[in-house]
Order: sequence, then structure tokens, then C-alpha cells
Amino acid sequence: MSSSPEKSRGRLNLILTMIPALGLSFILSQFLRSVPAVIAPDLRAELDLTAGQLSALPAALFFGSAIMQLPSGVLLDRFGPRRTIAAFLLLTSLGLAWFSSAHSVLGLSLGLLVIGWGIAPVFMGIIVLISRWSPRDRLATASAFAVGLGGTGMLLSAAPFAEATAAFGWRATLGVVSGAAVLMSVAILLTVRDRAPYSPAPLGSAESLFEVARGLKSIFREPKLYAIGAISAITVGSFLTFRALWVGPYLNDTFGSGLIERGNIIFLVSLSWLISAICIGPLDRVFDTRRGIVTVGALSMALWFSVMAIAGNTTVFVATIAMVLLGLSSGLSSPIFAHVRSLFPDRYVGRVVTAINLFIWGGVFLVQVGTGLLIDAFPADELGRSPFMAYRLTFVLLAVLLVAALLFYRRIEDVPPSRDTGEPDPQR
Repeated sequence: MSSSPEKSRGRLNLILTMIPALGLSFILSQFLRSVPAVIAPDLRAELDLTAGQLSALPAALFFGSAIMQLPSGVLLDRFGPRRTIAAFLLLTSLGLAWFSSAHSVLGLSLGLLVIGWGIAPVFMGIIVLISRWSPRDRLATASAFAVGLGGTGMLLSAAPFAEATAAFGWRATLGVVSGAAVLMSVAILLTVRDRAPYSPAPLGSAESLFEVARGLKSIFREPKLYAIGAISAITVGSFLTFRALWVGPYLNDTFGSGLIERGNIIFLVSLSWLISAICIGPLDRVFDTRRGIVTVGALSMALWFSVMAIAGNTTVFVATIAMVLLGLSSGLSSPIFAHVRSLFPDRYVGRVVTAINLFIWGGVFLVQVGTGLLIDAFPADELGRSPFMAYRLTFVLLAVLLVAALLFYRRIEDVPPSRDTGEPDPQR
């Protein structure tokens, strides 16, 4: 009987040992997504880039990350998160070295493409590790902590990087980051364990690489994947599109908000999302439902988009309150990943979560393109400002998409944490 507390303490010590390397790797992956935006003025001045060339650079990184999702899922299931993340961090280091030494648009784009490949499995690998180390009913809580950790790094990384760039130049700074990625790879190999002690390997763990890759066919034949994929794509896609693309133009065009005011409001919206990402995850255990948490969150997002469509041009205070409440409703990734995790056998977990991540980034791309076409359909004034009607219809569109995706998602069964104790029923 006395061995059980000792095993629990040993398990906790192993988890605490793994957190630093995994946390820094996740912060690095989030930080690298913001690098092109932070150094955009330097790139434009140094290489005389056009606006079109400059805007194409971030796309290379996101494209690289998107196309590597499914291959990295196969590798996570076949070789485990420890070796997969460590190897891809070396690829990240190579991409950083390439990017920091490039002197052409092609070279910069290829470097960012390789960086996108390198960071592709980091978050999903952490989700796989969480699913193996934490009790199944606490997956959403643990993944919420991971999302919060990465989000904090994203909030804090811009200013230090900007200061380092001002002091040493962006090339030298990213050269140091390239070396840090190598150290993180070594730390992952030394500190991370793919499975908790005394936990059995899942059935099918001896599959060959070809058999694991072939397992993707089984996943994509499952209708449940598309229902989860739809709600993932629209919830994340609608918020990220608004937060990363339209919130600034909306504030400028509708209220004439200046740079400082826009920055303060965007910070509040980002902070509200971070709070929701941390706090929403544990709610599935409080209310013993995952589908219910996602349903309430998606309906709340649709509600606040609707409020912005109706009253979003009254005062900047009203708009800010609606945007903050939208952010507080949007941190739904943790219960979504916990739900999809409960619907598939253990041996598919890497491929399933990376498939959902592919839906997410595809949703971000499609929603950004679609809303851009909608807003462009309205003529801008002499100062280049779009009318509020363009944003109003965009908010209506996002609200409708959220409700439609939710109706599709609600067709699949809930798996409450209290009933998520083992392999899913194949008949579900």
C-alpha cells in the first residue's frame, strides 16, 4: 500500500522534469509565428521589399506548418513525441539559420517554410504527451495549462525580441535563437519520456511506419472527425481572423482609433482570450460535459459577433466590451481536443490531433480569404477606410458560420469526463 504514494511522487517528479524543455519549446513555436511581423520594417528597409512580398512571408511559415501536420502525426504515433519533437527542433534550427542568412525573398520564404515544418509537431506532440501522462478525464484541464503557457510566451516574446533586434540586429538575434533550438532538442531527448511509468503501450504500437501512415485512411473515413474539424475550424478561424486581421482596420475605419488606442484594445482582447484558454479547459470536469462546454462557447461567440453587428458602431467603449467578451468565449481548443481524443483509440491519437490541427489552419485560411473578399466588395472612402456595413456583414457571416458548424458538431455524441475511462466504443 505504501508504494502507491511513492509511485505518485515519482510520477510528479518526472512531469516536473519534463515541463521546462517542453514549455520552452512550445513558447519558441509560438514566438516564431510572430517573427515576420516583428521584423517587417527591418526586412522592408534592408531588402527593399514591396508590400506584397512582405505580406507573403508569414504565409510561407503557416503553409509549411500546415502541410507538415499529417506527416508529423504519423511520426508522433510511430516514433513517439520525444524523438519526433527533438528531431523537428533541429529542423527548426536549420530553418532559422537559413532565414537569418538569406538575402532574397526566395531565401527568406524557404527559410520560413522550413521553420514552419520544424514547429509543426510541437503543440500536437505536447497534446499527445498530456493524453498519455494525465488521467483521461483531466485532458482538457492539462491542455488548457499548456495553451496558457504558450499564449503567455506569445504575449511576452515580442518586446524582448524587438529590443534584442535593436541592440544586435535581427540576423544575430535569430542566430542565437537557432542555437537555442538545438539546446531544446537535446533537453527534450534527456528529460522527456513518452509514457508514464507502469502505463501499458496501446494496442497497435508495433505498427510499421507504412501501417501507421495507412491508418490515416481510417481516420478520414470517420464522419466524427469532420464534425469536430468543422467546429474547430470555425471557432478558431473566426476569432483568429478577427483578432489578427480585422480588429485594427475595424477600429480605425469605424472609430478613427489611433495606433496607441488600437494597441491597448488589441492587448485587452488577446489577454481575454488567454484567460479563457486557461479557465475554460477545467469546466468540462465541473459540469461533466465536453460537448456542452463547446456548445455554450460557440453560441457565446456567435452572440458577441451579433452584438458587434448590431451595435458595433455606437461607441468604442461598447465595441471594446463586446470584443473582450468575445475573447473570453473563444478559448475552446482544450475541450475540443479532449472530445476528439475520447472518440478514437489510443494508437491514433497523434494522427487525430494533427488532423484536427489541419482543419484549424485550413479554417483560418478560408475564413481570412472569405472575409477579405467580402470587405473588399465595399468601396473604401478617400482615406482608404471601409464602411461599417462591410464589417457588419462580416460579423453576421461569422455568427452564421459558428451556428452552422455547431449544428453539425452537435450530431456527434458527448463523452463526459466521468465516462472517459478507456478505449472508445467502436460502435459510438
